[in-house]
Amino acid sequence: MTSTEYATTSSTGPTWGVPARPRLVRSRTERMVSGVSGGLGAHTGIDPVLWRLLFLTLTVLGAGTGALLYGLLWVLMPAEDAPAR
Repeated sequence: MTSTEYATTSSTGPTWGVPARPRLVRSRTERMVSGVSGGLGAHTGIDPVLWRLLFLTLTVLGAGTGALLYGLLWVLMPAEDAPAR
């Protein structure tokens, strides 16, 4: 067995060789309204434009579900400059 087969330990537990993701926060740089899509894009690695299109599609076809979800995320996601808990 090599040393790469063992889990590395960090403050959040074993990482198992998986690269760390950025915190899920509202973006200050990739923002059109509140930065929710930019924050989701940075966290998931998906272009923020696709997140915006998803919210728009859910709003139009889902009887406002996208707007409701966006509003919830706006309230629940901390701002990028907020201290980590």
